[in-house]
Amino acid sequence: MEHPWGAHRAILHADLDCFFASVEVLEDPRLVGLPVIVGGTGPRGVVAAASYEARIFGVRSAMPMAKARQLCPRGVFLNGTYSRYSSVSLLFHSVLRRFTDEIEAVGLDEAFMDVSGCLRLFGSPQVIAAEIRRVVKKDLGLSVCVGVGTTKQVAKLASRRAKPKITQGVVGPPIGVVVVWPGQEQEFLDPIPVRELWGVGPKTYRKLQSVGIERIGDLRRARDETLASVFGKGATHLRLLAAGCDSDAVMSGSRRKSIGREQTYPIDLHQMSQVDRELVRLADSVADRMRKNRAAARTITLKVRFGDFRTITRSVTLLSATDSRAEILRHLRELFPEGSTDHGIRLLGVAMSNLKKDGAVQLMLDDDNSEREEALFRTVAKIKERFGTNAISPASLIDDTVKPEH
Repeated sequence: MEHPWGAHRAILHADLDCFFASVEVLEDPRLVGLPVIVGGTGPRGVVAAASYEARIFGVRSAMPMAKARQLCPRGVFLNGTYSRYSSVSLLFHSVLRRFTDEIEAVGLDEAFMDVSGCLRLFGSPQVIAAEIRRVVKKDLGLSVCVGVGTTKQVAKLASRRAKPKITQGVVGPPIGVVVVWPGQEQEFLDPIPVRELWGVGPKTYRKLQSVGIERIGDLRRARDETLASVFGKGATHLRLLAAGCDSDAVMSGSRRKSIGREQTYPIDLHQMSQVDRELVRLADSVADRMRKNRAAARTITLKVRFGDFRTITRSVTLLSATDSRAEILRHLRELFPEGSTDHGIRLLGVAMSNLKKDGAVQLMLDDDNSEREEALFRTVAKIKERFGTNAISPASLIDDTVKPEH
């Protein structure tokens, strides 16, 4: 029996299963049931996507292709065709637009939808989610899993739990649709590992572990003074997310904007010290641009193009919007795939999205000196505004020998 949705927001997160690999299987049915791995097939290639059959062997996205070949020597390794994936993605999003215009695309293969205004027309959120799955399968031949909740984060976590599970080397069928009804958020969230919350990166997770917090329920029940002693003002935001409270809106295409910067290098970067200097430069640049535009962002996306021209993107969505150079840099360092310098880096890019204009920004959760550090960076911003962007730079860029192409 369905629960009434009432006046609560109805948010869906639709996520295509193993998108690149699934498109390849659709093009060549002989690949059904085989471990399909898409990415750069050269000696410096990187995995862009892997089917569930490949994931059984431990293959994951952003993994060096050489390691994937070691883990899964009998895999089917394909270069892939981006134009084909892009065309299928357009068809996928056209299906979603049959139900609502309130759609926030997250890459080619997933999107948030606000169907709050469509319930009388199409039925309950659960009915809409099931119909999306049916139509995508019928029209595109692809499997999509859908999470439903009253917030974007709950919907995202629900869609993860709708995915197929691998048990003892066997890929099980997907649940397909997971619905978290209003009032059930606490019951749903409590057993989930706390590291799955938005904004909980490795460093924050270690701090949570240090005070005995492993699951979202532990965070929700933690004493205020315990959280405040570790995270200061940021404790309130963590607590709200643990309780399933998140007012973040679905940002449809007409409203969505981003601020970014990318650089192509004439010589591939092979040293992590070189990459780190460039991450400092990019973080400094986008932080300056956001402050000039009086904006802050919740989502940080890192783009990496390797020497073989294979491109990957990795992103993180924070607890609340930031324009902090230090926080942006910290997340960029965490997002950069370990060991990727072995393949040579041709391009690095950063995009800040989920923008908040003239909004309050949150101090860093992981830095006890964040207030002092932010005061320093705002002073630097004022110097640049008065004397020019080259008037002052991070010390790590002094005597820098990496010169980007413009």
